[in-house]
Amino acid sequence: MPAYGARDCALGMRARHIPRLQIRPSAISPDIAIWRKPGRIQGGAACATCHSPDGIELAVYRFEDADILRRAKQHLSDDDSQQVVDYIHGLRTKLNVTDLRDPDLDRPLQPGGSILPGKTPAERDLAFGLELRDLLPHLFKGRIETLGQAKIAEAELLKVQPVNLKAGIPFNRLSEDVAHGSEHASIAQWLPEVPPAVPQDQLSEWYAAEDRYLADPNEERLHDLIFLHLQLVNKNRMLALGVISTAKYRALLVWQDRIRHRTERDPLNVASDVARNGNYNPIWEVGEEARQAMGRDPHGLGMDEETQGKKLAGTPLAEQLSQLRVAWFWAGWLSDQGLFKTSHDDKTRLGMWFSESLSKDGPYPIHNVFANARRQAVVSNDPVAWGEPLARKRRIWDFAGLRSFGFEFRDVPADPEYRNLYIGFTANCFRMNLLLLKEAIERTHEVWGKLNTKSNIAALVDFIKRFDPPSADAATKLQRELTALVDAAKQRG
Repeated sequence: MPAYGARDCALGMRARHIPRLQIRPSAISPDIAIWRKPGRIQGGAACATCHSPDGIELAVYRFEDADILRRAKQHLSDDDSQQVVDYIHGLRTKLNVTDLRDPDLDRPLQPGGSILPGKTPAERDLAFGLELRDLLPHLFKGRIETLGQAKIAEAELLKVQPVNLKAGIPFNRLSEDVAHGSEHASIAQWLPEVPPAVPQDQLSEWYAAEDRYLADPNEERLHDLIFLHLQLVNKNRMLALGVISTAKYRALLVWQDRIRHRTERDPLNVASDVARNGNYNPIWEVGEEARQAMGRDPHGLGMDEETQGKKLAGTPLAEQLSQLRVAWFWAGWLSDQGLFKTSHDDKTRLGMWFSESLSKDGPYPIHNVFANARRQAVVSNDPVAWGEPLARKRRIWDFAGLRSFGFEFRDVPADPEYRNLYIGFTANCFRMNLLLLKEAIERTHEVWGKLNTKSNIAALVDFIKRFDPPSADAATKLQRELTALVDAAKQRG
């Protein structure tokens, strides 16, 4: 595994240009045997155990040969380690990679290619709001008071492409290495800390599947790899760090395929590499496993002494887990913005864990309201994202995600400029959805759950009345109208 060849950078600096690869019909290298050669530690883990099938993610970065050699020597002999270095150079030639990414500046899947400026989550969240203000004028300027305004605001919200919208959440780098300073001692990286090893007696089956993928790296063969790994690697016997590492590896399979096909910045609501996974989103899963590991100490996480020495020299473990959770949740949401295909878990689908992370791991209140408002808009009024068949069960405006589960009240900023921006945006998002809900019930005469819908309406109105008093009377009137409509409607859920 590689380390860093350059020093760290300030937040907000622009990442290097993404190289444009020319993929040949067959990318299987005759030298791949060294990539798969068992090492002398970690149960015989090979380079291929933790990396992509051919190491493309190393080939596109400007890692120093000395760092690759140093890391390889932990596993292999001196001669074999040099062969690994030579293999990476040969892969760059084979894939025609000429513009290498800076491993300190580039963060895989970082929206817009770089982080918004700011030293704190609050500063970056404000920068995100200022970025949104010009893209969503109806949600940031004045008050939404009519159904027509609400529909225009929703159309603006659906037009925004979050994949290309810079965010204030720093995504994880590909690799962190304490050899380059204590600030790089972290598990908040893409590469696994514990080898997600396929059992020895099934390695031939696994490598055969990798060869089929490399010979023709299409979507079907990518999904075959992910599902085969799910079958062959049993996380139930692992401690938390092993489980997180296994999730990282499966996410890496998705990302390295996007590198291969130059689709990292493609606009999407539901990514095809997620949609076919059947309520399993490999990228989101890293955040989910980090969420479940929150609060554990190094021993409870499954860190041995060597790993503790490498990963606990700088940032506290709790903060590392927070960096994992929020970054991977945002990245996973980018792959499935309605959270249709991500999980069977209701708290995931309704955005509860997402909202909790954006609050506790920041807080990022404007990010939180934006993500939930867009999630709700995609769920309710973006047929392209629903998938087939179009008659699938879909939610009418139940607002559960948009409410952010109370975090919208807890995380109101104190700084006057930031506070006013947040309150105006949030109140308009709530007014937009209340008006759209009213139109939906009048049209369909249906709601999903009467008690829950009325409770959610009350929460949205409460925020408006508390933080935008001049519009309190209008909000109270709308609440009365909605309550009457809900009482008269047919309950579907």
